[in-house]
Amino acid sequence: MDKTKLRTYFSDILQKEGECVQVLQLNPFTQEGLAWVESGLAKIYGTNEKGLKVNTDLIFEKEFVWLTPENYQSNDLFFLECMKNSKLRFLPIHKLDSSEKEAIPMLMLDFYQDRLRRIHQQKVKNFDLELEERVFFLLFDFSLLYGKESYSHISLPNFFTHDDLASILKNCRQNITACLNDLKKKGIISYNRKEIIISKEQHEQAMKKYYKAVS
Repeated sequence: MDKTKLRTYFSDILQKEGECVQVLQLNPFTQEGLAWVESGLAKIYGTNEKGLKVNTDLIFEKEFVWLTPENYQSNDLFFLECMKNSKLRFLPIHKLDSSEKEAIPMLMLDFYQDRLRRIHQQKVKNFDLELEERVFFLLFDFSLLYGKESYSHISLPNFFTHDDLASILKNCRQNITACLNDLKKKGIISYNRKEIIISKEQHEQAMKKYYKAVS
């Protein structure tokens, strides 16, 4: 079975038989199985000894996470959590037959590679920008994946709390809130609990910067 058919096959299984969940504990290990982001985003975060939550990875729409005893062997707790306006499903491994279990490593390979690439890119991307620009370009990046275009703007679901953005951008919540308020005052973005809106003019300018950076 080729990769596209394999993804479709497991997506269908998770959609029909997977349970909708909000949070899955990754360690200490609880239950082996497949998690799948049916829509939106999920995040992996760790909780350190001080109880501080730190986002370590984002799982995009239609991506899988394989929960196994080997994952996240750490002294810190790790969790997979569904973000706002999103849907996450989980299927215990015992509900799959032997041939389906054997196919999981092949299913997961591309997703592991994609996540590793994103982690590496995040470490260098927008490194020389001011925080307000980093906030904007993070939202812009997600608009390329989830945005819907209208005559005057691009809208995308608001998956993020201010704490999420602070953790992703390695900053404090107060600074993120101040940047979002400044972007809103300048008419660059607007947002509420359900969606983020980027003006068409600002989005087109960002597109030019984006293509210049990757060309």
